[in-house]
Amino acid sequence: MQNPENNIPSVWKNKEFRALIFLRFSLIFALFVQSTSVAFEIFRLTHQEIYLGLIGLFEFSPILFTAFYAGQLVDKKDKQKMVKWCIAAYMLTSFVLMIINFPGVQEKVGIFVYLSVCYFAFFILGLNRAFSTPAVFSLLARVVRRENYEKAIPINSSAFMIGAVTGPLAGGLLLASVGIEATLFIAFLMMCISMIAIFRISSKPPEPSVLNSEETPMQRIKEGLKFIWSTPIILAVLSLDMFAVFFGGAESMLPAVVEKVLNGGSVEFGWLRSAHGIGALTMMLTISAIPIFRARVGPKLLGSVAGFGLCIIIFGLSKNFYLSFVILMIGGAFDAISVIIRQSILQYKTPENLKGRISSVNSIFVSSSNELGAFESGVAASLLGLVPSIVFGGGMTILVVIIIAWKIKAIRSVKLNE
Repeated sequence: MQNPENNIPSVWKNKEFRALIFLRFSLIFALFVQSTSVAFEIFRLTHQEIYLGLIGLFEFSPILFTAFYAGQLVDKKDKQKMVKWCIAAYMLTSFVLMIINFPGVQEKVGIFVYLSVCYFAFFILGLNRAFSTPAVFSLLARVVRRENYEKAIPINSSAFMIGAVTGPLAGGLLLASVGIEATLFIAFLMMCISMIAIFRISSKPPEPSVLNSEETPMQRIKEGLKFIWSTPIILAVLSLDMFAVFFGGAESMLPAVVEKVLNGGSVEFGWLRSAHGIGALTMMLTISAIPIFRARVGPKLLGSVAGFGLCIIIFGLSKNFYLSFVILMIGGAFDAISVIIRQSILQYKTPENLKGRISSVNSIFVSSSNELGAFESGVAASLLGLVPSIVFGGGMTILVVIIIAWKIKAIRSVKLNE
């Protein structure tokens, strides 16, 4: 008997999907080159961990206050146009960071103005992410058919991770060889390339039922929140991301770890910054070739986040560059499993007309765990010390996994395609 899956066209034959993947890679590559370079420069000037933590705080705060509005707006607007305008905003912010980091400009304005401009730029980047994250999430669902989700989601995540791997590595190597001004110029050029890619995707207007709806923005926001609270598995996935990974933000302290613990420089920083992504990418490519999440996805999700927490503890205790690199790679592999399962659950379990709003709420949880987690790591390092704060964060990640598995039993038995 013929397998019905053989009748499904390959996702790679979809030219719009190919454009979206290229866009995803080029944009993420640029953002990681940019953030890696500026973070390293800020620490070079200040030599204090709290200034690294402030980057996360400035990126997170606008997401917290605008994500709910952004999500309902994405559901009402053309997805392709939303992504296009978001890329334009990224390009403008990237240009400002490039200019302020030219040596002559940096020296002329002084460190206070320099830091103020950088943090304001990170604030704008966070504000833009509040719109770009749900827009890209919703665009993927409009570009590929539902029966191709199982292949498309790992590939989409892999494109992100390729950018996340090569971006920091390129940032570290470029910093060491050509300086920060040329490094940020390359990041700006990559954003221009992502703008070209979005024009390869046709207009994606909202569903007629959504477009003709007379609901107010507040009513649409309430509808999205109501769906989350009434769907335990969605709530569990979002909570796991927010509270578990929030405490695992040790990698935001890498500039301090490289200088104070491992006695390295920008090259070592670039490799360690990429280690997580290398492990994640390897796992994602494996998953995209051999789908393994059709059964027992709940235990796999919980186990992967707990494994990530254990890796953070070992990383905090390590004083060897090679051990730190390997353990960050393993942690990245665990994180890849978690990311793909969470993204799959959200895509499968969220109705089409709610994807923007659910993705926006997810962006708050993700940003809470990443950007706000980076701020938490900076504060903890200032209060407890660098190494104790990292070990504490890994232990708390494992504890949160245990609590969520105990309190939200639906996470243990969730199944996709149901």
